[in-house]
Amino acid sequence: MNKQTTRAFASGLLISALILYAYVQFFQKKPEPVVSIKEGYMEIKKSDYETLKKESKDWQEKYKQLSQKKDEEKTANVTEPIIKNYRLVISEGMASKEICTELENAGLIDDAEDFNDYLANKNLQKYIQIGTYELNDTMTFEEISNIIAKES
Repeated sequence: MNKQTTRAFASGLLISALILYAYVQFFQKKPEPVVSIKEGYMEIKKSDYETLKKESKDWQEKYKQLSQKKDEEKTANVTEPIIKNYRLVISEGMASKEICTELENAGLIDDAEDFNDYLANKNLQKYIQIGTYELNDTMTFEEISNIIAKES
């Protein structure tokens, strides 16, 4: 290969590169830039955004009005809680499960099994005393068990 052939080959490469460049710049469609949106978000029109913003303010205002109304009703209806008293009679031979069921039926405890488990865990079932006891629905498991079960 001589010098003239090499120059012709190089100028052919240069001309083809220039033609490709011109084609890409002037004739090929350019893709529109993609706006990346974070995951969990969506794109909306500005007018829709303004509408949503106005609706949000309206709902917040309604919420404030309703909460004020509810607070006013609460303060108007405040009454002393009614304490429910109950006389528990424990007779000879009653099992702790029967006593717990009676307390649950009277509304002093929510769950007879929970109270019976409490007595068992504290090892108080064997110390339950025969007698009549005044109890109320504000008492805790511990308070009730201290009254009905006394260690000798």
